[in-house]
Amino acid sequence: MAFLNTVAETLFALVLLMGLIVPGAAQAQTADEYQVKAAYMYNLAKFVDWPSDAFETASQPIVFCVLGQTPLSRSLEDALAGKVVGQRPLLFRQLSDSSHAGDCKVLFMDLPDKKRLRQILDQVKSLHVLTVGEAEDFTEQGGIARFLLDSGRVRMEFNLDAADDAKLHVSSKLLSLGRTVRKAVK
Repeated sequence: MAFLNTVAETLFALVLLMGLIVPGAAQAQTADEYQVKAAYMYNLAKFVDWPSDAFETASQPIVFCVLGQTPLSRSLEDALAGKVVGQRPLLFRQLSDSSHAGDCKVLFMDLPDKKRLRQILDQVKSLHVLTVGEAEDFTEQGGIARFLLDSGRVRMEFNLDAADDAKLHVSSKLLSLGRTVRKAVK
């Protein structure tokens, strides 16, 4: 019963976050927007299942990485500090290049070069990495989850084909709160 209460509380918090209005959304992106995005990312770890071979042990950390320069890094590092999902501690890493992207379980990419983005998405696809971005065509390029602003609110879009390719299962509860697409990138 305690488990169900925890799930209910988490879902309630997620629903609240998904409805948050980002102040000044028409202006430059704000710190508040990145705090909301960091909270979303933390909750992604709760509602995504990785295949059994994605981790070596039951207590291996879920490593969240950020590739590229973005204000999200600081907010995400703060949001993950001391957090655990199941038996797995959550760790933050800022990547300066993609050579260690395969060590991540959640990878946020803020890359302006579409060719490089596509190369990295292809590189990590078979490594069970949940890829997240905010570029307009991120899911069309093969990313799994994309942040978007809709009427001043932070929302998510999920590419179910990309999630299938990475062997990740995204909870229907999470999918129901965002927009889903099926766009296989060949």
